[in-house]
Amino acid sequence: GDDLRQDQLVLQMLRLMDRELKNSGLDLKLTPYRALATSPSTGMVERVDSYPLSKILAEYGKDIRMFLRQHHPDRSGPFGIAAEVMDNYVKSSAGYCVVTYLLGVG
Repeated sequence: GDDLRQDQLVLQMLRLMDRELKNSGLDLKLTPYRALATSPSTGMVERVDSYPLSKILAEYGKDIRMFLRQHHPDRSGPFGIAAEVMDNYVKSSAGYCVVTYLLGVG
């Protein structure tokens, strides 16, 4: 019942910013899902397999590193986590912070 038109516009802007950042040589590992508004009160949203952050924080004592360490261990990596996984996490967190700030998303 939510109006997906705003979501669709924000996600289009996010994809545009991601493309421009990549063209500038900066891949922030953004992975926006897709949304399609078909009317003011209906639409479709892409289903993304994921592990909800609320569940991670509840299960791992509010320490995301413990979750990453359990699912992507690497003794030689930073914090015992595979370096590529940690790099993706840091870049995507920073990227989404910057993009949502620029878009004025709460």
